[in-house]
Amino acid sequence: MIYIYLHPLIRYTISGCSVARLSRRVWDAEVAGSNPATPTDLKPSLSVDNGGFTHLKRSAVSVKVSVKTPENKKIIETFDLVCKEEFQNMTKFRKAEIVRSKAKKGDYIKFYVYDKQKDDLVRKRCFIPVEYKTKEEKEAYLKDQKEQLNKLLKKGFHIDRNKSKKLEEAKQATQTKEKEKLAPIKIQKALNDLIILRKAKKYKGNGIDTFRKEMQSFINWGATIEESIEFIEDINFHVLQQYQMHILTDLKNESKTHNNKMGVLSAFYSNCIKQDWISKKNNPFEKIDELPTNYGTKNKPYTNEEVADMKEWVLDNDPYLWDIISFTYYSFLRPGELRELKVGDIDLKENVIRVWVESSKGKRCDIIPIAAGLRKIITKMNLEQYDKDDYVFSSSKKPSPEQIGKNYMTKHFLKVKQHFGFDKDPDYTLYGFKHTAAVNWYKAEKDIRKIQKMCRHTTVTTTERYLKSLGLLEDENAVSMLPDI
Repeated sequence: MIYIYLHPLIRYTISGCSVARLSRRVWDAEVAGSNPATPTDLKPSLSVDNGGFTHLKRSAVSVKVSVKTPENKKIIETFDLVCKEEFQNMTKFRKAEIVRSKAKKGDYIKFYVYDKQKDDLVRKRCFIPVEYKTKEEKEAYLKDQKEQLNKLLKKGFHIDRNKSKKLEEAKQATQTKEKEKLAPIKIQKALNDLIILRKAKKYKGNGIDTFRKEMQSFINWGATIEESIEFIEDINFHVLQQYQMHILTDLKNESKTHNNKMGVLSAFYSNCIKQDWISKKNNPFEKIDELPTNYGTKNKPYTNEEVADMKEWVLDNDPYLWDIISFTYYSFLRPGELRELKVGDIDLKENVIRVWVESSKGKRCDIIPIAAGLRKIITKMNLEQYDKDDYVFSSSKKPSPEQIGKNYMTKHFLKVKQHFGFDKDPDYTLYGFKHTAAVNWYKAEKDIRKIQKMCRHTTVTTTERYLKSLGLLEDENAVSMLPDI
């Protein structure tokens, strides 16, 4: 059984043989006709075979929908909703809808939900939280909240204060029992156990090494301070403040390094909560903010003119490298993921690429649609002639049991950089073609949600930060829309 997220807020459980078919239909509905510009003709968009989301209901695939995701849980708690009993009649409601408003609080979502105590529908409104600043973020929030609310209403969620009170009492009783069960665990033991878990979950070796190194540095530092820390519960806000000062003053690290170190420590603490080694109540990291950093310039995107020039030169001198560049551009795959890509991961029948847990940065099975331009590249590679376990890319320039070397792509692209005179700038990389695709796609459609899906970002905020680092998301029409006085 495999879990996939066809919508970022709803988890679907489906049989493994149906992952590609179901995923492509959802991608066809949201991504069809909108993907990055092709290096072939430099048009700002391309199309993906449109199977249609409406066919989903007629599919033979068995789908189990779980509405108890963290996002839905927040909605349920905010409006004090409860689910109907198995044999209870469906409660009446009015679907959620977006209301455009010029009032101070701005646009909001309005819906009517059944109140059992009042035996009638009551109006509820959901406003945009203040943390959503940009138009793209606000629109994405409204769309997601509306979809979540309607799913909950259709499943019979309603207001029943008596039932809510009983559920809350049961919840508090459970939390009290769990708290009593918790016993102090040493940070060093927790670190060792988490490393074992990460290896079992196929985390990247470099990521595990970084996790171990940063946590060991924290443990060593904690043993030197006046009130030494040994157990997980010793990590409190005061300790984190001290560690921040150590990073910034003693180690003299920049803001970005500070954020990375604190991020590792925060991930460790979150993992401990998931393992029930410590209570999630009063998480000290909730008070810790990231320090502001300048957006990086690494992996700079290329202009369409630069792409056209490079394509002509690469096809004449190293055509196999252009295949690698095309995969990076069309699929948004990372170099490490390209090295791990196998023939069996590419399904031309379903028109998808599967990025498995061993090679996925997010530690999940990602489904990526195959764009028309990439399909041409794949077709000419004649992958059907090779074993499904062969690596797509190898030093022999054809699928092979031996994967391509770690430095192959970098070395071959260095020749391109040298020819065009930007070999002295480390910010120009092969991976920059992925950023080039994101720039072209966003300029063509201004759809941040589609970029989020293709980049496989977990939140819109991450995508917004990513696009800002590429010099996008600036509202060029803001001043022109300013009214006269």
